[in-house]
Amino acid sequence: MARLTQNPVATATHLMIYTLTLFVMWEWLRPIPIITNTGEIHIFVWFTFLSAALIYLRVPYWLITPILFGVMLYGLHMIYYEGAFFSVEGGLNTAQLFFEDVTDNLALILSRDFAFLTDTFRTFLLFFLLALICYLVYFWIFHARRIFFFLVTTVIYMTVLDTFTAVDASAAIVRIVVLGFFMLTFLQLLKVKEEEQKTGKRTGLFLSPAWIITLVVMISVATAIGLVAPKPDPQWGDPVPAMREFVSGERHSSTGTRRVGYGENDDRLGGGFEQDDSPIFTAELAEPVYWRGESKHDYTGHGWTAETAYNDTDLESGLPYRLFEAGTLVERKEASIQMEEGVGFSHIFYPGQLHHLDENSLSITGDGSDVSVDDITFSVDTIGGRLRAESSAFEDIMFTQYDVAYEAPAFAIDTLRDVSENDLGEIQERYLQIPDDLPERVGRLAEEITAGEETRYDKVIAIEQYFSQSGFTYQTEDVPVPEDGQDYVDQFLFETQRGYCDNYSTSMAVLLRTLDIPTRWVKGFTAGEQKGVVDEDTYLYEVTNGNAHSWVEVYFPEVGWVPFEPTQGFDNYVAFEEEQSEFDRDFELNLDTERDENDESEREDDQEHAVPELEEGAGEGSSASENARNDDRVLQELLSPKAIIISLILFLAVAGVYRKQTQLQNWYFLLAYRVRGKRVKFDEAYARLLTMLANEGVPREAGETLREYAARVDRLIGSQSMTKLTEAYEKIYYGGYKSEGTWGALQTEWEEVVKAISS
Repeated sequence: MARLTQNPVATATHLMIYTLTLFVMWEWLRPIPIITNTGEIHIFVWFTFLSAALIYLRVPYWLITPILFGVMLYGLHMIYYEGAFFSVEGGLNTAQLFFEDVTDNLALILSRDFAFLTDTFRTFLLFFLLALICYLVYFWIFHARRIFFFLVTTVIYMTVLDTFTAVDASAAIVRIVVLGFFMLTFLQLLKVKEEEQKTGKRTGLFLSPAWIITLVVMISVATAIGLVAPKPDPQWGDPVPAMREFVSGERHSSTGTRRVGYGENDDRLGGGFEQDDSPIFTAELAEPVYWRGESKHDYTGHGWTAETAYNDTDLESGLPYRLFEAGTLVERKEASIQMEEGVGFSHIFYPGQLHHLDENSLSITGDGSDVSVDDITFSVDTIGGRLRAESSAFEDIMFTQYDVAYEAPAFAIDTLRDVSENDLGEIQERYLQIPDDLPERVGRLAEEITAGEETRYDKVIAIEQYFSQSGFTYQTEDVPVPEDGQDYVDQFLFETQRGYCDNYSTSMAVLLRTLDIPTRWVKGFTAGEQKGVVDEDTYLYEVTNGNAHSWVEVYFPEVGWVPFEPTQGFDNYVAFEEEQSEFDRDFELNLDTERDENDESEREDDQEHAVPELEEGAGEGSSASENARNDDRVLQELLSPKAIIISLILFLAVAGVYRKQTQLQNWYFLLAYRVRGKRVKFDEAYARLLTMLANEGVPREAGETLREYAARVDRLIGSQSMTKLTEAYEKIYYGGYKSEGTWGALQTEWEEVVKAISS
């Protein structure tokens, strides 16, 4: 039977608001993996949607409770336990462990030992909270008709996370505001519909297409203006440091050394990090370079360590540390480094092969005060290449300014291909080390990647390019830390395939070592961002904490240590040159000379604009180009034919279920009451029938008696069943008759009415 005359309790507008609210709830769940150790967030998302669907369909509590409890157990099993859940041992074992865990945790709650609650119990509480929130959302929309408080709470939640945690809520705020506009507008539409129905201006459902189009256009235009309009810089200082100092009671001296981006301890890598673009130093030099701090050679399975061998050195003479062999082509260059106020390191950062430091340019502080160079001892680690300053009179020694002369190499590719692979014994012993328990599949992967490559250089290039060609993702947040006994490289290569420079560089170094190619892990800073032009051939670069970086150096006999860059979105500034004929070299030389003479000013402009474009993705904390590529990749996946087809099928399925929701509910209770048989109470079945009729648009009018209502229903369905049911109900309710046996006698009449309104 068709929907008859009245509005159903749940309209299309209600469903739309409810769906939008669920997407807002999704925004609550997105940051959880970043701010906590919670994983498998998709399980919580699907549980939330299932809870919301069951509540929306008004499934009775005696059915929805076991369903949600079973789904909770399944989720806990997926997160914490092993084996198949849908087996006798799997499901029962999970249930047994869960109830034991609940018992233990209830005892902890009673003793107020909340800090010792287990992760399993905390996860159960999260499931329970999500189900409760779904019910509250349903109540706010369908009964209270208010949602503003929920939206305001969501905005506050996201802004707090954005301010005090590593969560970037910029896009989330935009999504929440847009969803909120739609939700509030549709709620207002419901109020307008109700007023018009009360006054008789409109008796049926309405959802004007023109009204909807106007709403979409207005919200789209407002959002677009908000995104593209110019925005002033923050007018207030960052309150977070002051608030942290107030809470902790600690104040940090302006002369303290901050090492947020560049750390000293690398024996435990992994995990995400909070972006920090605080300036570290500025540098004046002719070209973008990587700033080398030191190298490490001992891979532990979790990170890097190194033995050191410091030798005292004279800054003006040659340093006892060489990167390149005598035959490598190098060009002598200079750079001037100025550390930011309050920032410093006890060692220097330098590009290429450090030749010497200009002693007259040195500015060094000790315990916050200026120190004479004569009071400082300089030494170089002949293994890792770290040049440090020490003093017996001061503890905290920091370089604040220095000029360096360095050698920039140019490597001939043909030479790299032709080198012998007879490495020195010392090189092999130190730079081929891998842990004894390194999983064998790491070595097998290296062999697969380099299959068909003959030379050391070609094998190195194959592994360097492997990451960008195999679906790996550059990501600084939500990066897992290996568990005890789990290898850092193995986890990245075969499980997560997402991470930042440490993941990429360490994996490349270990892969090459399994092929007996000597490598070492290097850390320092990327080039930074060009901030200005000093003179015709010198540019000013700013290096921040976000530019902290790591890369790989590979040893080539007769050449030396050659740097390579496996991390996606980063550029290796070292020159690699193909061999050229004499004619080609003369032609290019003449062409460059002519270009220098005729287009000098244009070339300067091109350099000024081209370098920042290169540098935009150069740092750990400023990988905008990689983020853009990730966004494009996500957009392409969302708009792929497969995703569109699946979304269309899901949309049609949801729309079909919504359109037939009352019929589905009617058939559900029809089947449920048949299964329960004589256990059904007649007054319960009669009350359920009244609810079904109201849902089908035939509610009882105000002031209408039950007999009048039953007669009206019978006229609509062409039957006398409703009248018989009503007479029996009145005898029980008003006449004091006993209800035993009534359901068995009138079950057929009840089912006839249900079938009639569901047809």
